[in-house]
Amino acid sequence: MPKNSEPFRILIVDDDREIRTILVDYLRHQGYDAQGAQGGKEAIERHGDAPFDLIVTDLAMPGMTGIELIKELAADGNTTEFIIITGYASLDNAIEAVKAGAFDYILKPFRIEELGVVIKNAQDKIILKKANKHLLDKLKRFYSQISKYSKWLGDEDMAHLTQEALDTDEHAREMGGHH
Repeated sequence: MPKNSEPFRILIVDDDREIRTILVDYLRHQGYDAQGAQGGKEAIERHGDAPFDLIVTDLAMPGMTGIELIKELAADGNTTEFIIITGYASLDNAIEAVKAGAFDYILKPFRIEELGVVIKNAQDKIILKKANKHLLDKLKRFYSQISKYSKWLGDEDMAHLTQEALDTDEHAREMGGHH
């Protein structure tokens, strides 16, 4: 697992306590910050308190299905990814899970190493989504600062200053600077 400043947080949602415990223990042993929830309602509460990077959820649970959980928690700008695990395989369920926003769909029984690979792939995607969000936020701040000056400068001067700033930033990165 790559070392980041924040631990990668995973929530295992399954009404089967034994499966939940095995998966949480395995993921903690792999270096993840893993926690368990016995159902959708508990998962929503825990995610609301401190959002998880990844939620691995059973499909069929009393009260709320895994797909309903994904629909409830998936939001624009949210970097959380979801993996569905299920013993009830059907093409319709798999399609519905992906449409709802699931990163992947794993059939029970599965080898725990298989889940580990899917989690690593999801983690790579989440890291990219977070980096993209960070860069977009940075660009928005830059644009906001530039727009303050555009009131006093003409369009041609603004275009020149913007290009100059971008060239300087690119040169700094090439020289090993951090921006």
